[in-house]
Amino acid sequence: MHRTKSKPSGLGGLATFALAVGVCTLTLASSIYFAHEADLAAAQREQQVVENGIDNLVRELSRKAVPQAVWDDAVRNLDIRFDPTWAATSIGAYFGQTEHFDSAFVVGHDGEVLYAMRDGGTVAASRIRDLLSNAQSIVGAVRLAESRRGPLAGLVARGETLAHPIMAAQVREVSGVPYVLSATLVQPDFGTAMPQTACAPIIITAKAIDQRLVARLADELLLTDARLYRSVAAVANAHAVAQIADGDGRLIATLEWRPPRPGSVMLMRALPPMALVLFLLGGLSIWLYRRNRRAAENLIASEARASHLAYHDVLTGLANRLLLANRLERALEGLRRDGVSFAIHCIDLDRFKEINDTFGHGAGDELIREVAHVLVQACRPTDVIARLGGDEFAVVQLGATQASAEALAARIVSLMSEPVNIVVGRVFVGCSIGVALIQDGGGSASECLREADLALYRAKDNGRGRYALFEAGMDQALRVRLQVREELREALAANQLKLVYQPQVHDGKIYGVEALVRWRHPTRGEISPAVFVPIAEETGLIDALGAFTLRRAFEDSKRLGDLRVAVNISAAQLRLREFPDQLRTIVRETGADAQRIDLEITEGLLLGDDPLIQATLKRIRSMGFRIALDDFGTGYSSLSYLQRYPIDKIKIDRSFIANLGVEPQADAVIAAIVRLARALRLEVIAEGVETEMQRLRLAAAGCGDIQGFLFGRPMPLAKLEAHLRAAAGSASEDLAGDAVRAAAAGA
Repeated sequence: MHRTKSKPSGLGGLATFALAVGVCTLTLASSIYFAHEADLAAAQREQQVVENGIDNLVRELSRKAVPQAVWDDAVRNLDIRFDPTWAATSIGAYFGQTEHFDSAFVVGHDGEVLYAMRDGGTVAASRIRDLLSNAQSIVGAVRLAESRRGPLAGLVARGETLAHPIMAAQVREVSGVPYVLSATLVQPDFGTAMPQTACAPIIITAKAIDQRLVARLADELLLTDARLYRSVAAVANAHAVAQIADGDGRLIATLEWRPPRPGSVMLMRALPPMALVLFLLGGLSIWLYRRNRRAAENLIASEARASHLAYHDVLTGLANRLLLANRLERALEGLRRDGVSFAIHCIDLDRFKEINDTFGHGAGDELIREVAHVLVQACRPTDVIARLGGDEFAVVQLGATQASAEALAARIVSLMSEPVNIVVGRVFVGCSIGVALIQDGGGSASECLREADLALYRAKDNGRGRYALFEAGMDQALRVRLQVREELREALAANQLKLVYQPQVHDGKIYGVEALVRWRHPTRGEISPAVFVPIAEETGLIDALGAFTLRRAFEDSKRLGDLRVAVNISAAQLRLREFPDQLRTIVRETGADAQRIDLEITEGLLLGDDPLIQATLKRIRSMGFRIALDDFGTGYSSLSYLQRYPIDKIKIDRSFIANLGVEPQADAVIAAIVRLARALRLEVIAEGVETEMQRLRLAAAGCGDIQGFLFGRPMPLAKLEAHLRAAAGSASEDLAGDAVRAAAAGA
């Protein structure tokens, strides 16, 4: 009986709530609509008033020149004979100090500037060339009207008025600033002086449409918060706008103001009582409806969430480790019972850490969800797809053979090699896959995963972006990799890593070097940075490696005279808020000169417009460091970031240099990059230069800064110092010539 009574009570409360919401919603929607219409009508009326006011302002400014132009004295002193003193007083001082024009000048019958005033003082004609060139259309209009009027002698004979003004005015954009330009013909008013030439002088005035003029217009038209914008796009969300066009109809400025909003005022007064009614009715209805249902619904929802979260990943909705282990155990049982083999694929994203460090965790989470979607598309409904954590995934492929397992792995690698669209743009992540084909049911689920993990390490060692099948002997390779990781940690602690320096040359002379880290292992010999740097990134040692490189390079820079020293910094370092403070500490402790050090970053750091990256780069640059953009042209950044970020220098990637003399368009690409750098006032250097032909083509494109084996291989500091001393004693001082090449050959 209790259930029977509670159900109608709940439905009655829901119906009451729905009715109340419907009535209030309809009333609110109607009020908003009529308020919007009232606001729109008021804004349109005021917009028409403002547009008329702008037109009246242009006419008013153009008429201010009439008293000085239609005047017998003007004819005497500007036409019959030119009196510069009279012009400075009656034209320059009058328009500049009395009428507050920005410029006024007199043009003779042949178009020559007889007198010019700008910013209140007499100036040379060259100072107003920009205004004069933009005033040609109104000068032409005045000359046309003058020719139609005919000689003044004819007017006198016919008894017509001499003082009828001839003038023209236009709004023009001059050097990005809107101006009101007016041209008025010099004429007699009473005829005591008559023009001596067929074309009388013309007085041209210029008044900038700036915030002061807008304030005057706002006072006259009672506008609120009036602002002038020279960019139409900058006021896309303005309350009300009036566009200002030049004489050709091109929009050059926008006037924005806050119009009266009578409808919104009315709406604001009506909203509180409406909201109160809705709140009371809604609260009562919800309480009646939820009283008998809340406990049951919460219990059901809680059980459903707990059940789902226990076996699924929160971010992607895929299976988690627990569900994967369960499915692996079932697959092993099926293999033992029915002999149905299966494959397990361990998938690791190649560039996830770089993207996550560069764009933040929000972008990283979005990328993980997109990858999950790709995996669902690539696999069959019967396959089990799981997220193991971070950027690691796994797929259990039931009923697999070696051929089908390799086909699935190849399909996933191919799909993941395509760009992924996330909120920051298109990114390339790629993946590596380890595949273990399970045909013997004697092992455990953890052993199956371990075999796939070992194959994954092999895929990464082979260059990433590929898959590898598990083979016997992979255990040893993994142990070696883990040993290298621990030895790298020890090498950093024991200061076993070294820096070498590759010369940077301009016009045959070394002006700087790039610091490159090297590791000579006591037993393994030289270990390539391509091997230990990725290991440092994966294991969190990149911060310590970066700090070592910076400190050593700063210390060595003091021994290199005036040479600049370039040092690479990682995305992880740059995303640390305390990184600028770390730099300041290293500079203070080493005594290095920050103004001689270039910090090189990769293009990917600029994508996403990260405010933290912007702020960090600005702080670093304010300390005296210069910022260089490494591997330019290989990332995904927009060229607009070169203007927004404090970049001083770009390095043309070696892939472009390698194409010189091979690809027909390579020279044009290099030239375009150099022109772009020059236009943005950035320095530019090419890296990876190995042949004289490449150097000559770069020089022809305007790039004189070179780095590469042609001028020297990376060398220890002592050897570099020796070659610098040898070069100092050379008469030619050409370190890019025989001396450096000989040093490079011995390096």
